[in-house]
Amino acid sequence: MAVGLVAAAASILSSRLDLGAETLKLSLQVSDAMIAASLFLAAFFIRQIVDDRRQIAESEQRFRRAMEDSAIGVAIVGLDGRIVQTNPAFAAMLDYSREEIEAKTFFQITHPDDLQIGRDTMVSLKEGKIDSFHFEKRYLRKDGTPVWAQLAGSVIRDEESGRPLYLVSQIEDIDARKKSEARIAEAETRWNFALASAGQGVWDFNLRKGGTTYSATWVKMLGYADGELDGDPDRWLAMIHPDDRAIVDEADRAHLAGETPFFEAEYRMRHKYGHWIWILDRGKALE
Repeated sequence: MAVGLVAAAASILSSRLDLGAETLKLSLQVSDAMIAASLFLAAFFIRQIVDDRRQIAESEQRFRRAMEDSAIGVAIVGLDGRIVQTNPAFAAMLDYSREEIEAKTFFQITHPDDLQIGRDTMVSLKEGKIDSFHFEKRYLRKDGTPVWAQLAGSVIRDEESGRPLYLVSQIEDIDARKKSEARIAEAETRWNFALASAGQGVWDFNLRKGGTTYSATWVKMLGYADGELDGDPDRWLAMIHPDDRAIVDEADRAHLAGETPFFEAEYRMRHKYGHWIWILDRGKALE
């Protein structure tokens, strides 16, 4: 009897040991699978982080390269006006070294008469009214002389909060263009003054675009106010006396064909009040 009980107990214990071993084996297999999955996920995320960092580094490197090699000025400016970073083109435009210019604020290198447009733009960017800007202003070179520039840029914001951090500006030197425009305007003013003083009017017909412009003296000779005549060339032709149109047409044809050095014709034009006045018209076609 006792021997039978011992045998039964041994059998039960053996079966439980076998069951425990199977459970342990299964647990170990599950643990191995979980560890493998964890390692796989860890490797995936590490690879993703490495790829993201590499892409960010490559993007930053491309930006730095583009900024350094740009033929026009580039500046990164803080919201307090502090110049954070510039490129060689901008420093050279104002005759500063990069170290010198990056120790200044944009207020210090801006012409006093143009400070307000920069301040207004800064306020609008801070308040979120605009995200980009485009305007012209004058900077001051190291020696104090002004230089005209055209600015275009945008604001860099914090990705999470949207808070503005910096301004990135592209700055093009347009000083030569501005000086040329000023010289042309001055010459035109002197020319118009001379013509007005001599009582001579001027009209200009654009052969490519088809529009006609008149000087104030020219329209006044015909009794009109400045701006009262439109640029329709047919209007000009309609004011020529019918008996004189053939003379004008022939003078125009001969000059455009290169047969005469300039256009010249005497003809009558209708005054605003209906009577006819004689005109001596001289001109030259320009390319």
